[in-house]
Amino acid sequence: MSNLAINKKLIPPSTRIDSIDFIRAISFLMIVAGHFVGALSQQGVDRHYFHKYYLGGVGVSFFIITSGASLYISTKSKFDLKVYIKKRIANIYPYFWICYICVAIFLFLSSSTVCLGNDPIRLLITFLALDGYLGSTVPNTYYLIGEWFTGFILLIYILFPLILWLKNKNIYIAIAVTIVSSLIAIQCTPYIIENFFLWNKDPFRNPISRLPEILLGMLIIDLLLLKNKKANFFTAFIALLYIIIVLTFIENHYRTYNMWGISMWAMTFVIICCLYENIIIPKAVKKIMLFLSEYSFVAFLLHHQIIYYLVSKIQFHEFNRFQFFYFYVVIVLLCYFLAYLIKPIGDKLKRKILEL
Repeated sequence: MSNLAINKKLIPPSTRIDSIDFIRAISFLMIVAGHFVGALSQQGVDRHYFHKYYLGGVGVSFFIITSGASLYISTKSKFDLKVYIKKRIANIYPYFWICYICVAIFLFLSSSTVCLGNDPIRLLITFLALDGYLGSTVPNTYYLIGEWFTGFILLIYILFPLILWLKNKNIYIAIAVTIVSSLIAIQCTPYIIENFFLWNKDPFRNPISRLPEILLGMLIIDLLLLKNKKANFFTAFIALLYIIIVLTFIENHYRTYNMWGISMWAMTFVIICCLYENIIIPKAVKKIMLFLSEYSFVAFLLHHQIIYYLVSKIQFHEFNRFQFFYFYVVIVLLCYFLAYLIKPIGDKLKRKILEL
């Protein structure tokens, strides 16, 4: 696969890949479903229509792989460190800051909650969008939005140039380094936490632990840009074969939240991408997926607070199956409606940053 990038059949890297938009959209829907059930369980309401850990885990894995794919697309033709840093800042911080302000104002007006304090270190952590990620090691942060994933992806941005450099040098070395680094990071999390504060207690929430998924996102872009149906179907078959082998001989449950489970979710990502790119998708569906994909990050920043607020106000004990799914749809629509209102403001700030 390392030779795919020099294949003459490659189309321009700026071309949008529909399957990436599709997976980014469905991953957000899975994360919302998982968090919705999780919030209900904290209120003593058990609904088993969604599996809270499984759906959230798959959604996060898909988000990580699409992040690697998106970073690779934007840097594939030319990597300029200054431009790269500016784009990464512009893609995260305007939306995070604006969403944080909006949520803080809402909580103050609705419940007289003041979220910020006067600790300069914790203020800096929140300003840098690391408060959710460091919540497991730094107590009493001013966390409101973004969860652990926002800080996680910011740290991935720091590591990505190294992975890109390794991939361009030798794909096999890149694969070996990312896998070995991931295994070490997962196994040594308890020891690393004692000496390095930029580390999450959950071994699978640390950027080094998930580097293979970032690299996979890069490799899948090389494959999809070939526009080769046979290569896509063959890759999908190999990915399916991998899942079958793991389920048969190693880990007998697809929903297991460990190394093998995550690897099977990653192979599911590959299968979806390879098949999606080779079926005819109506233009209307593509437009919907594009919208859901473009607004997914802002919707993601807001979704947890929306879920917690609504779950605390509504008597879900009395909901039947239809009402449960109906309300899930309402939550998703509300997330996207607010994202639709907020994202244009973030876009303006983003343009200002890119003009600097």
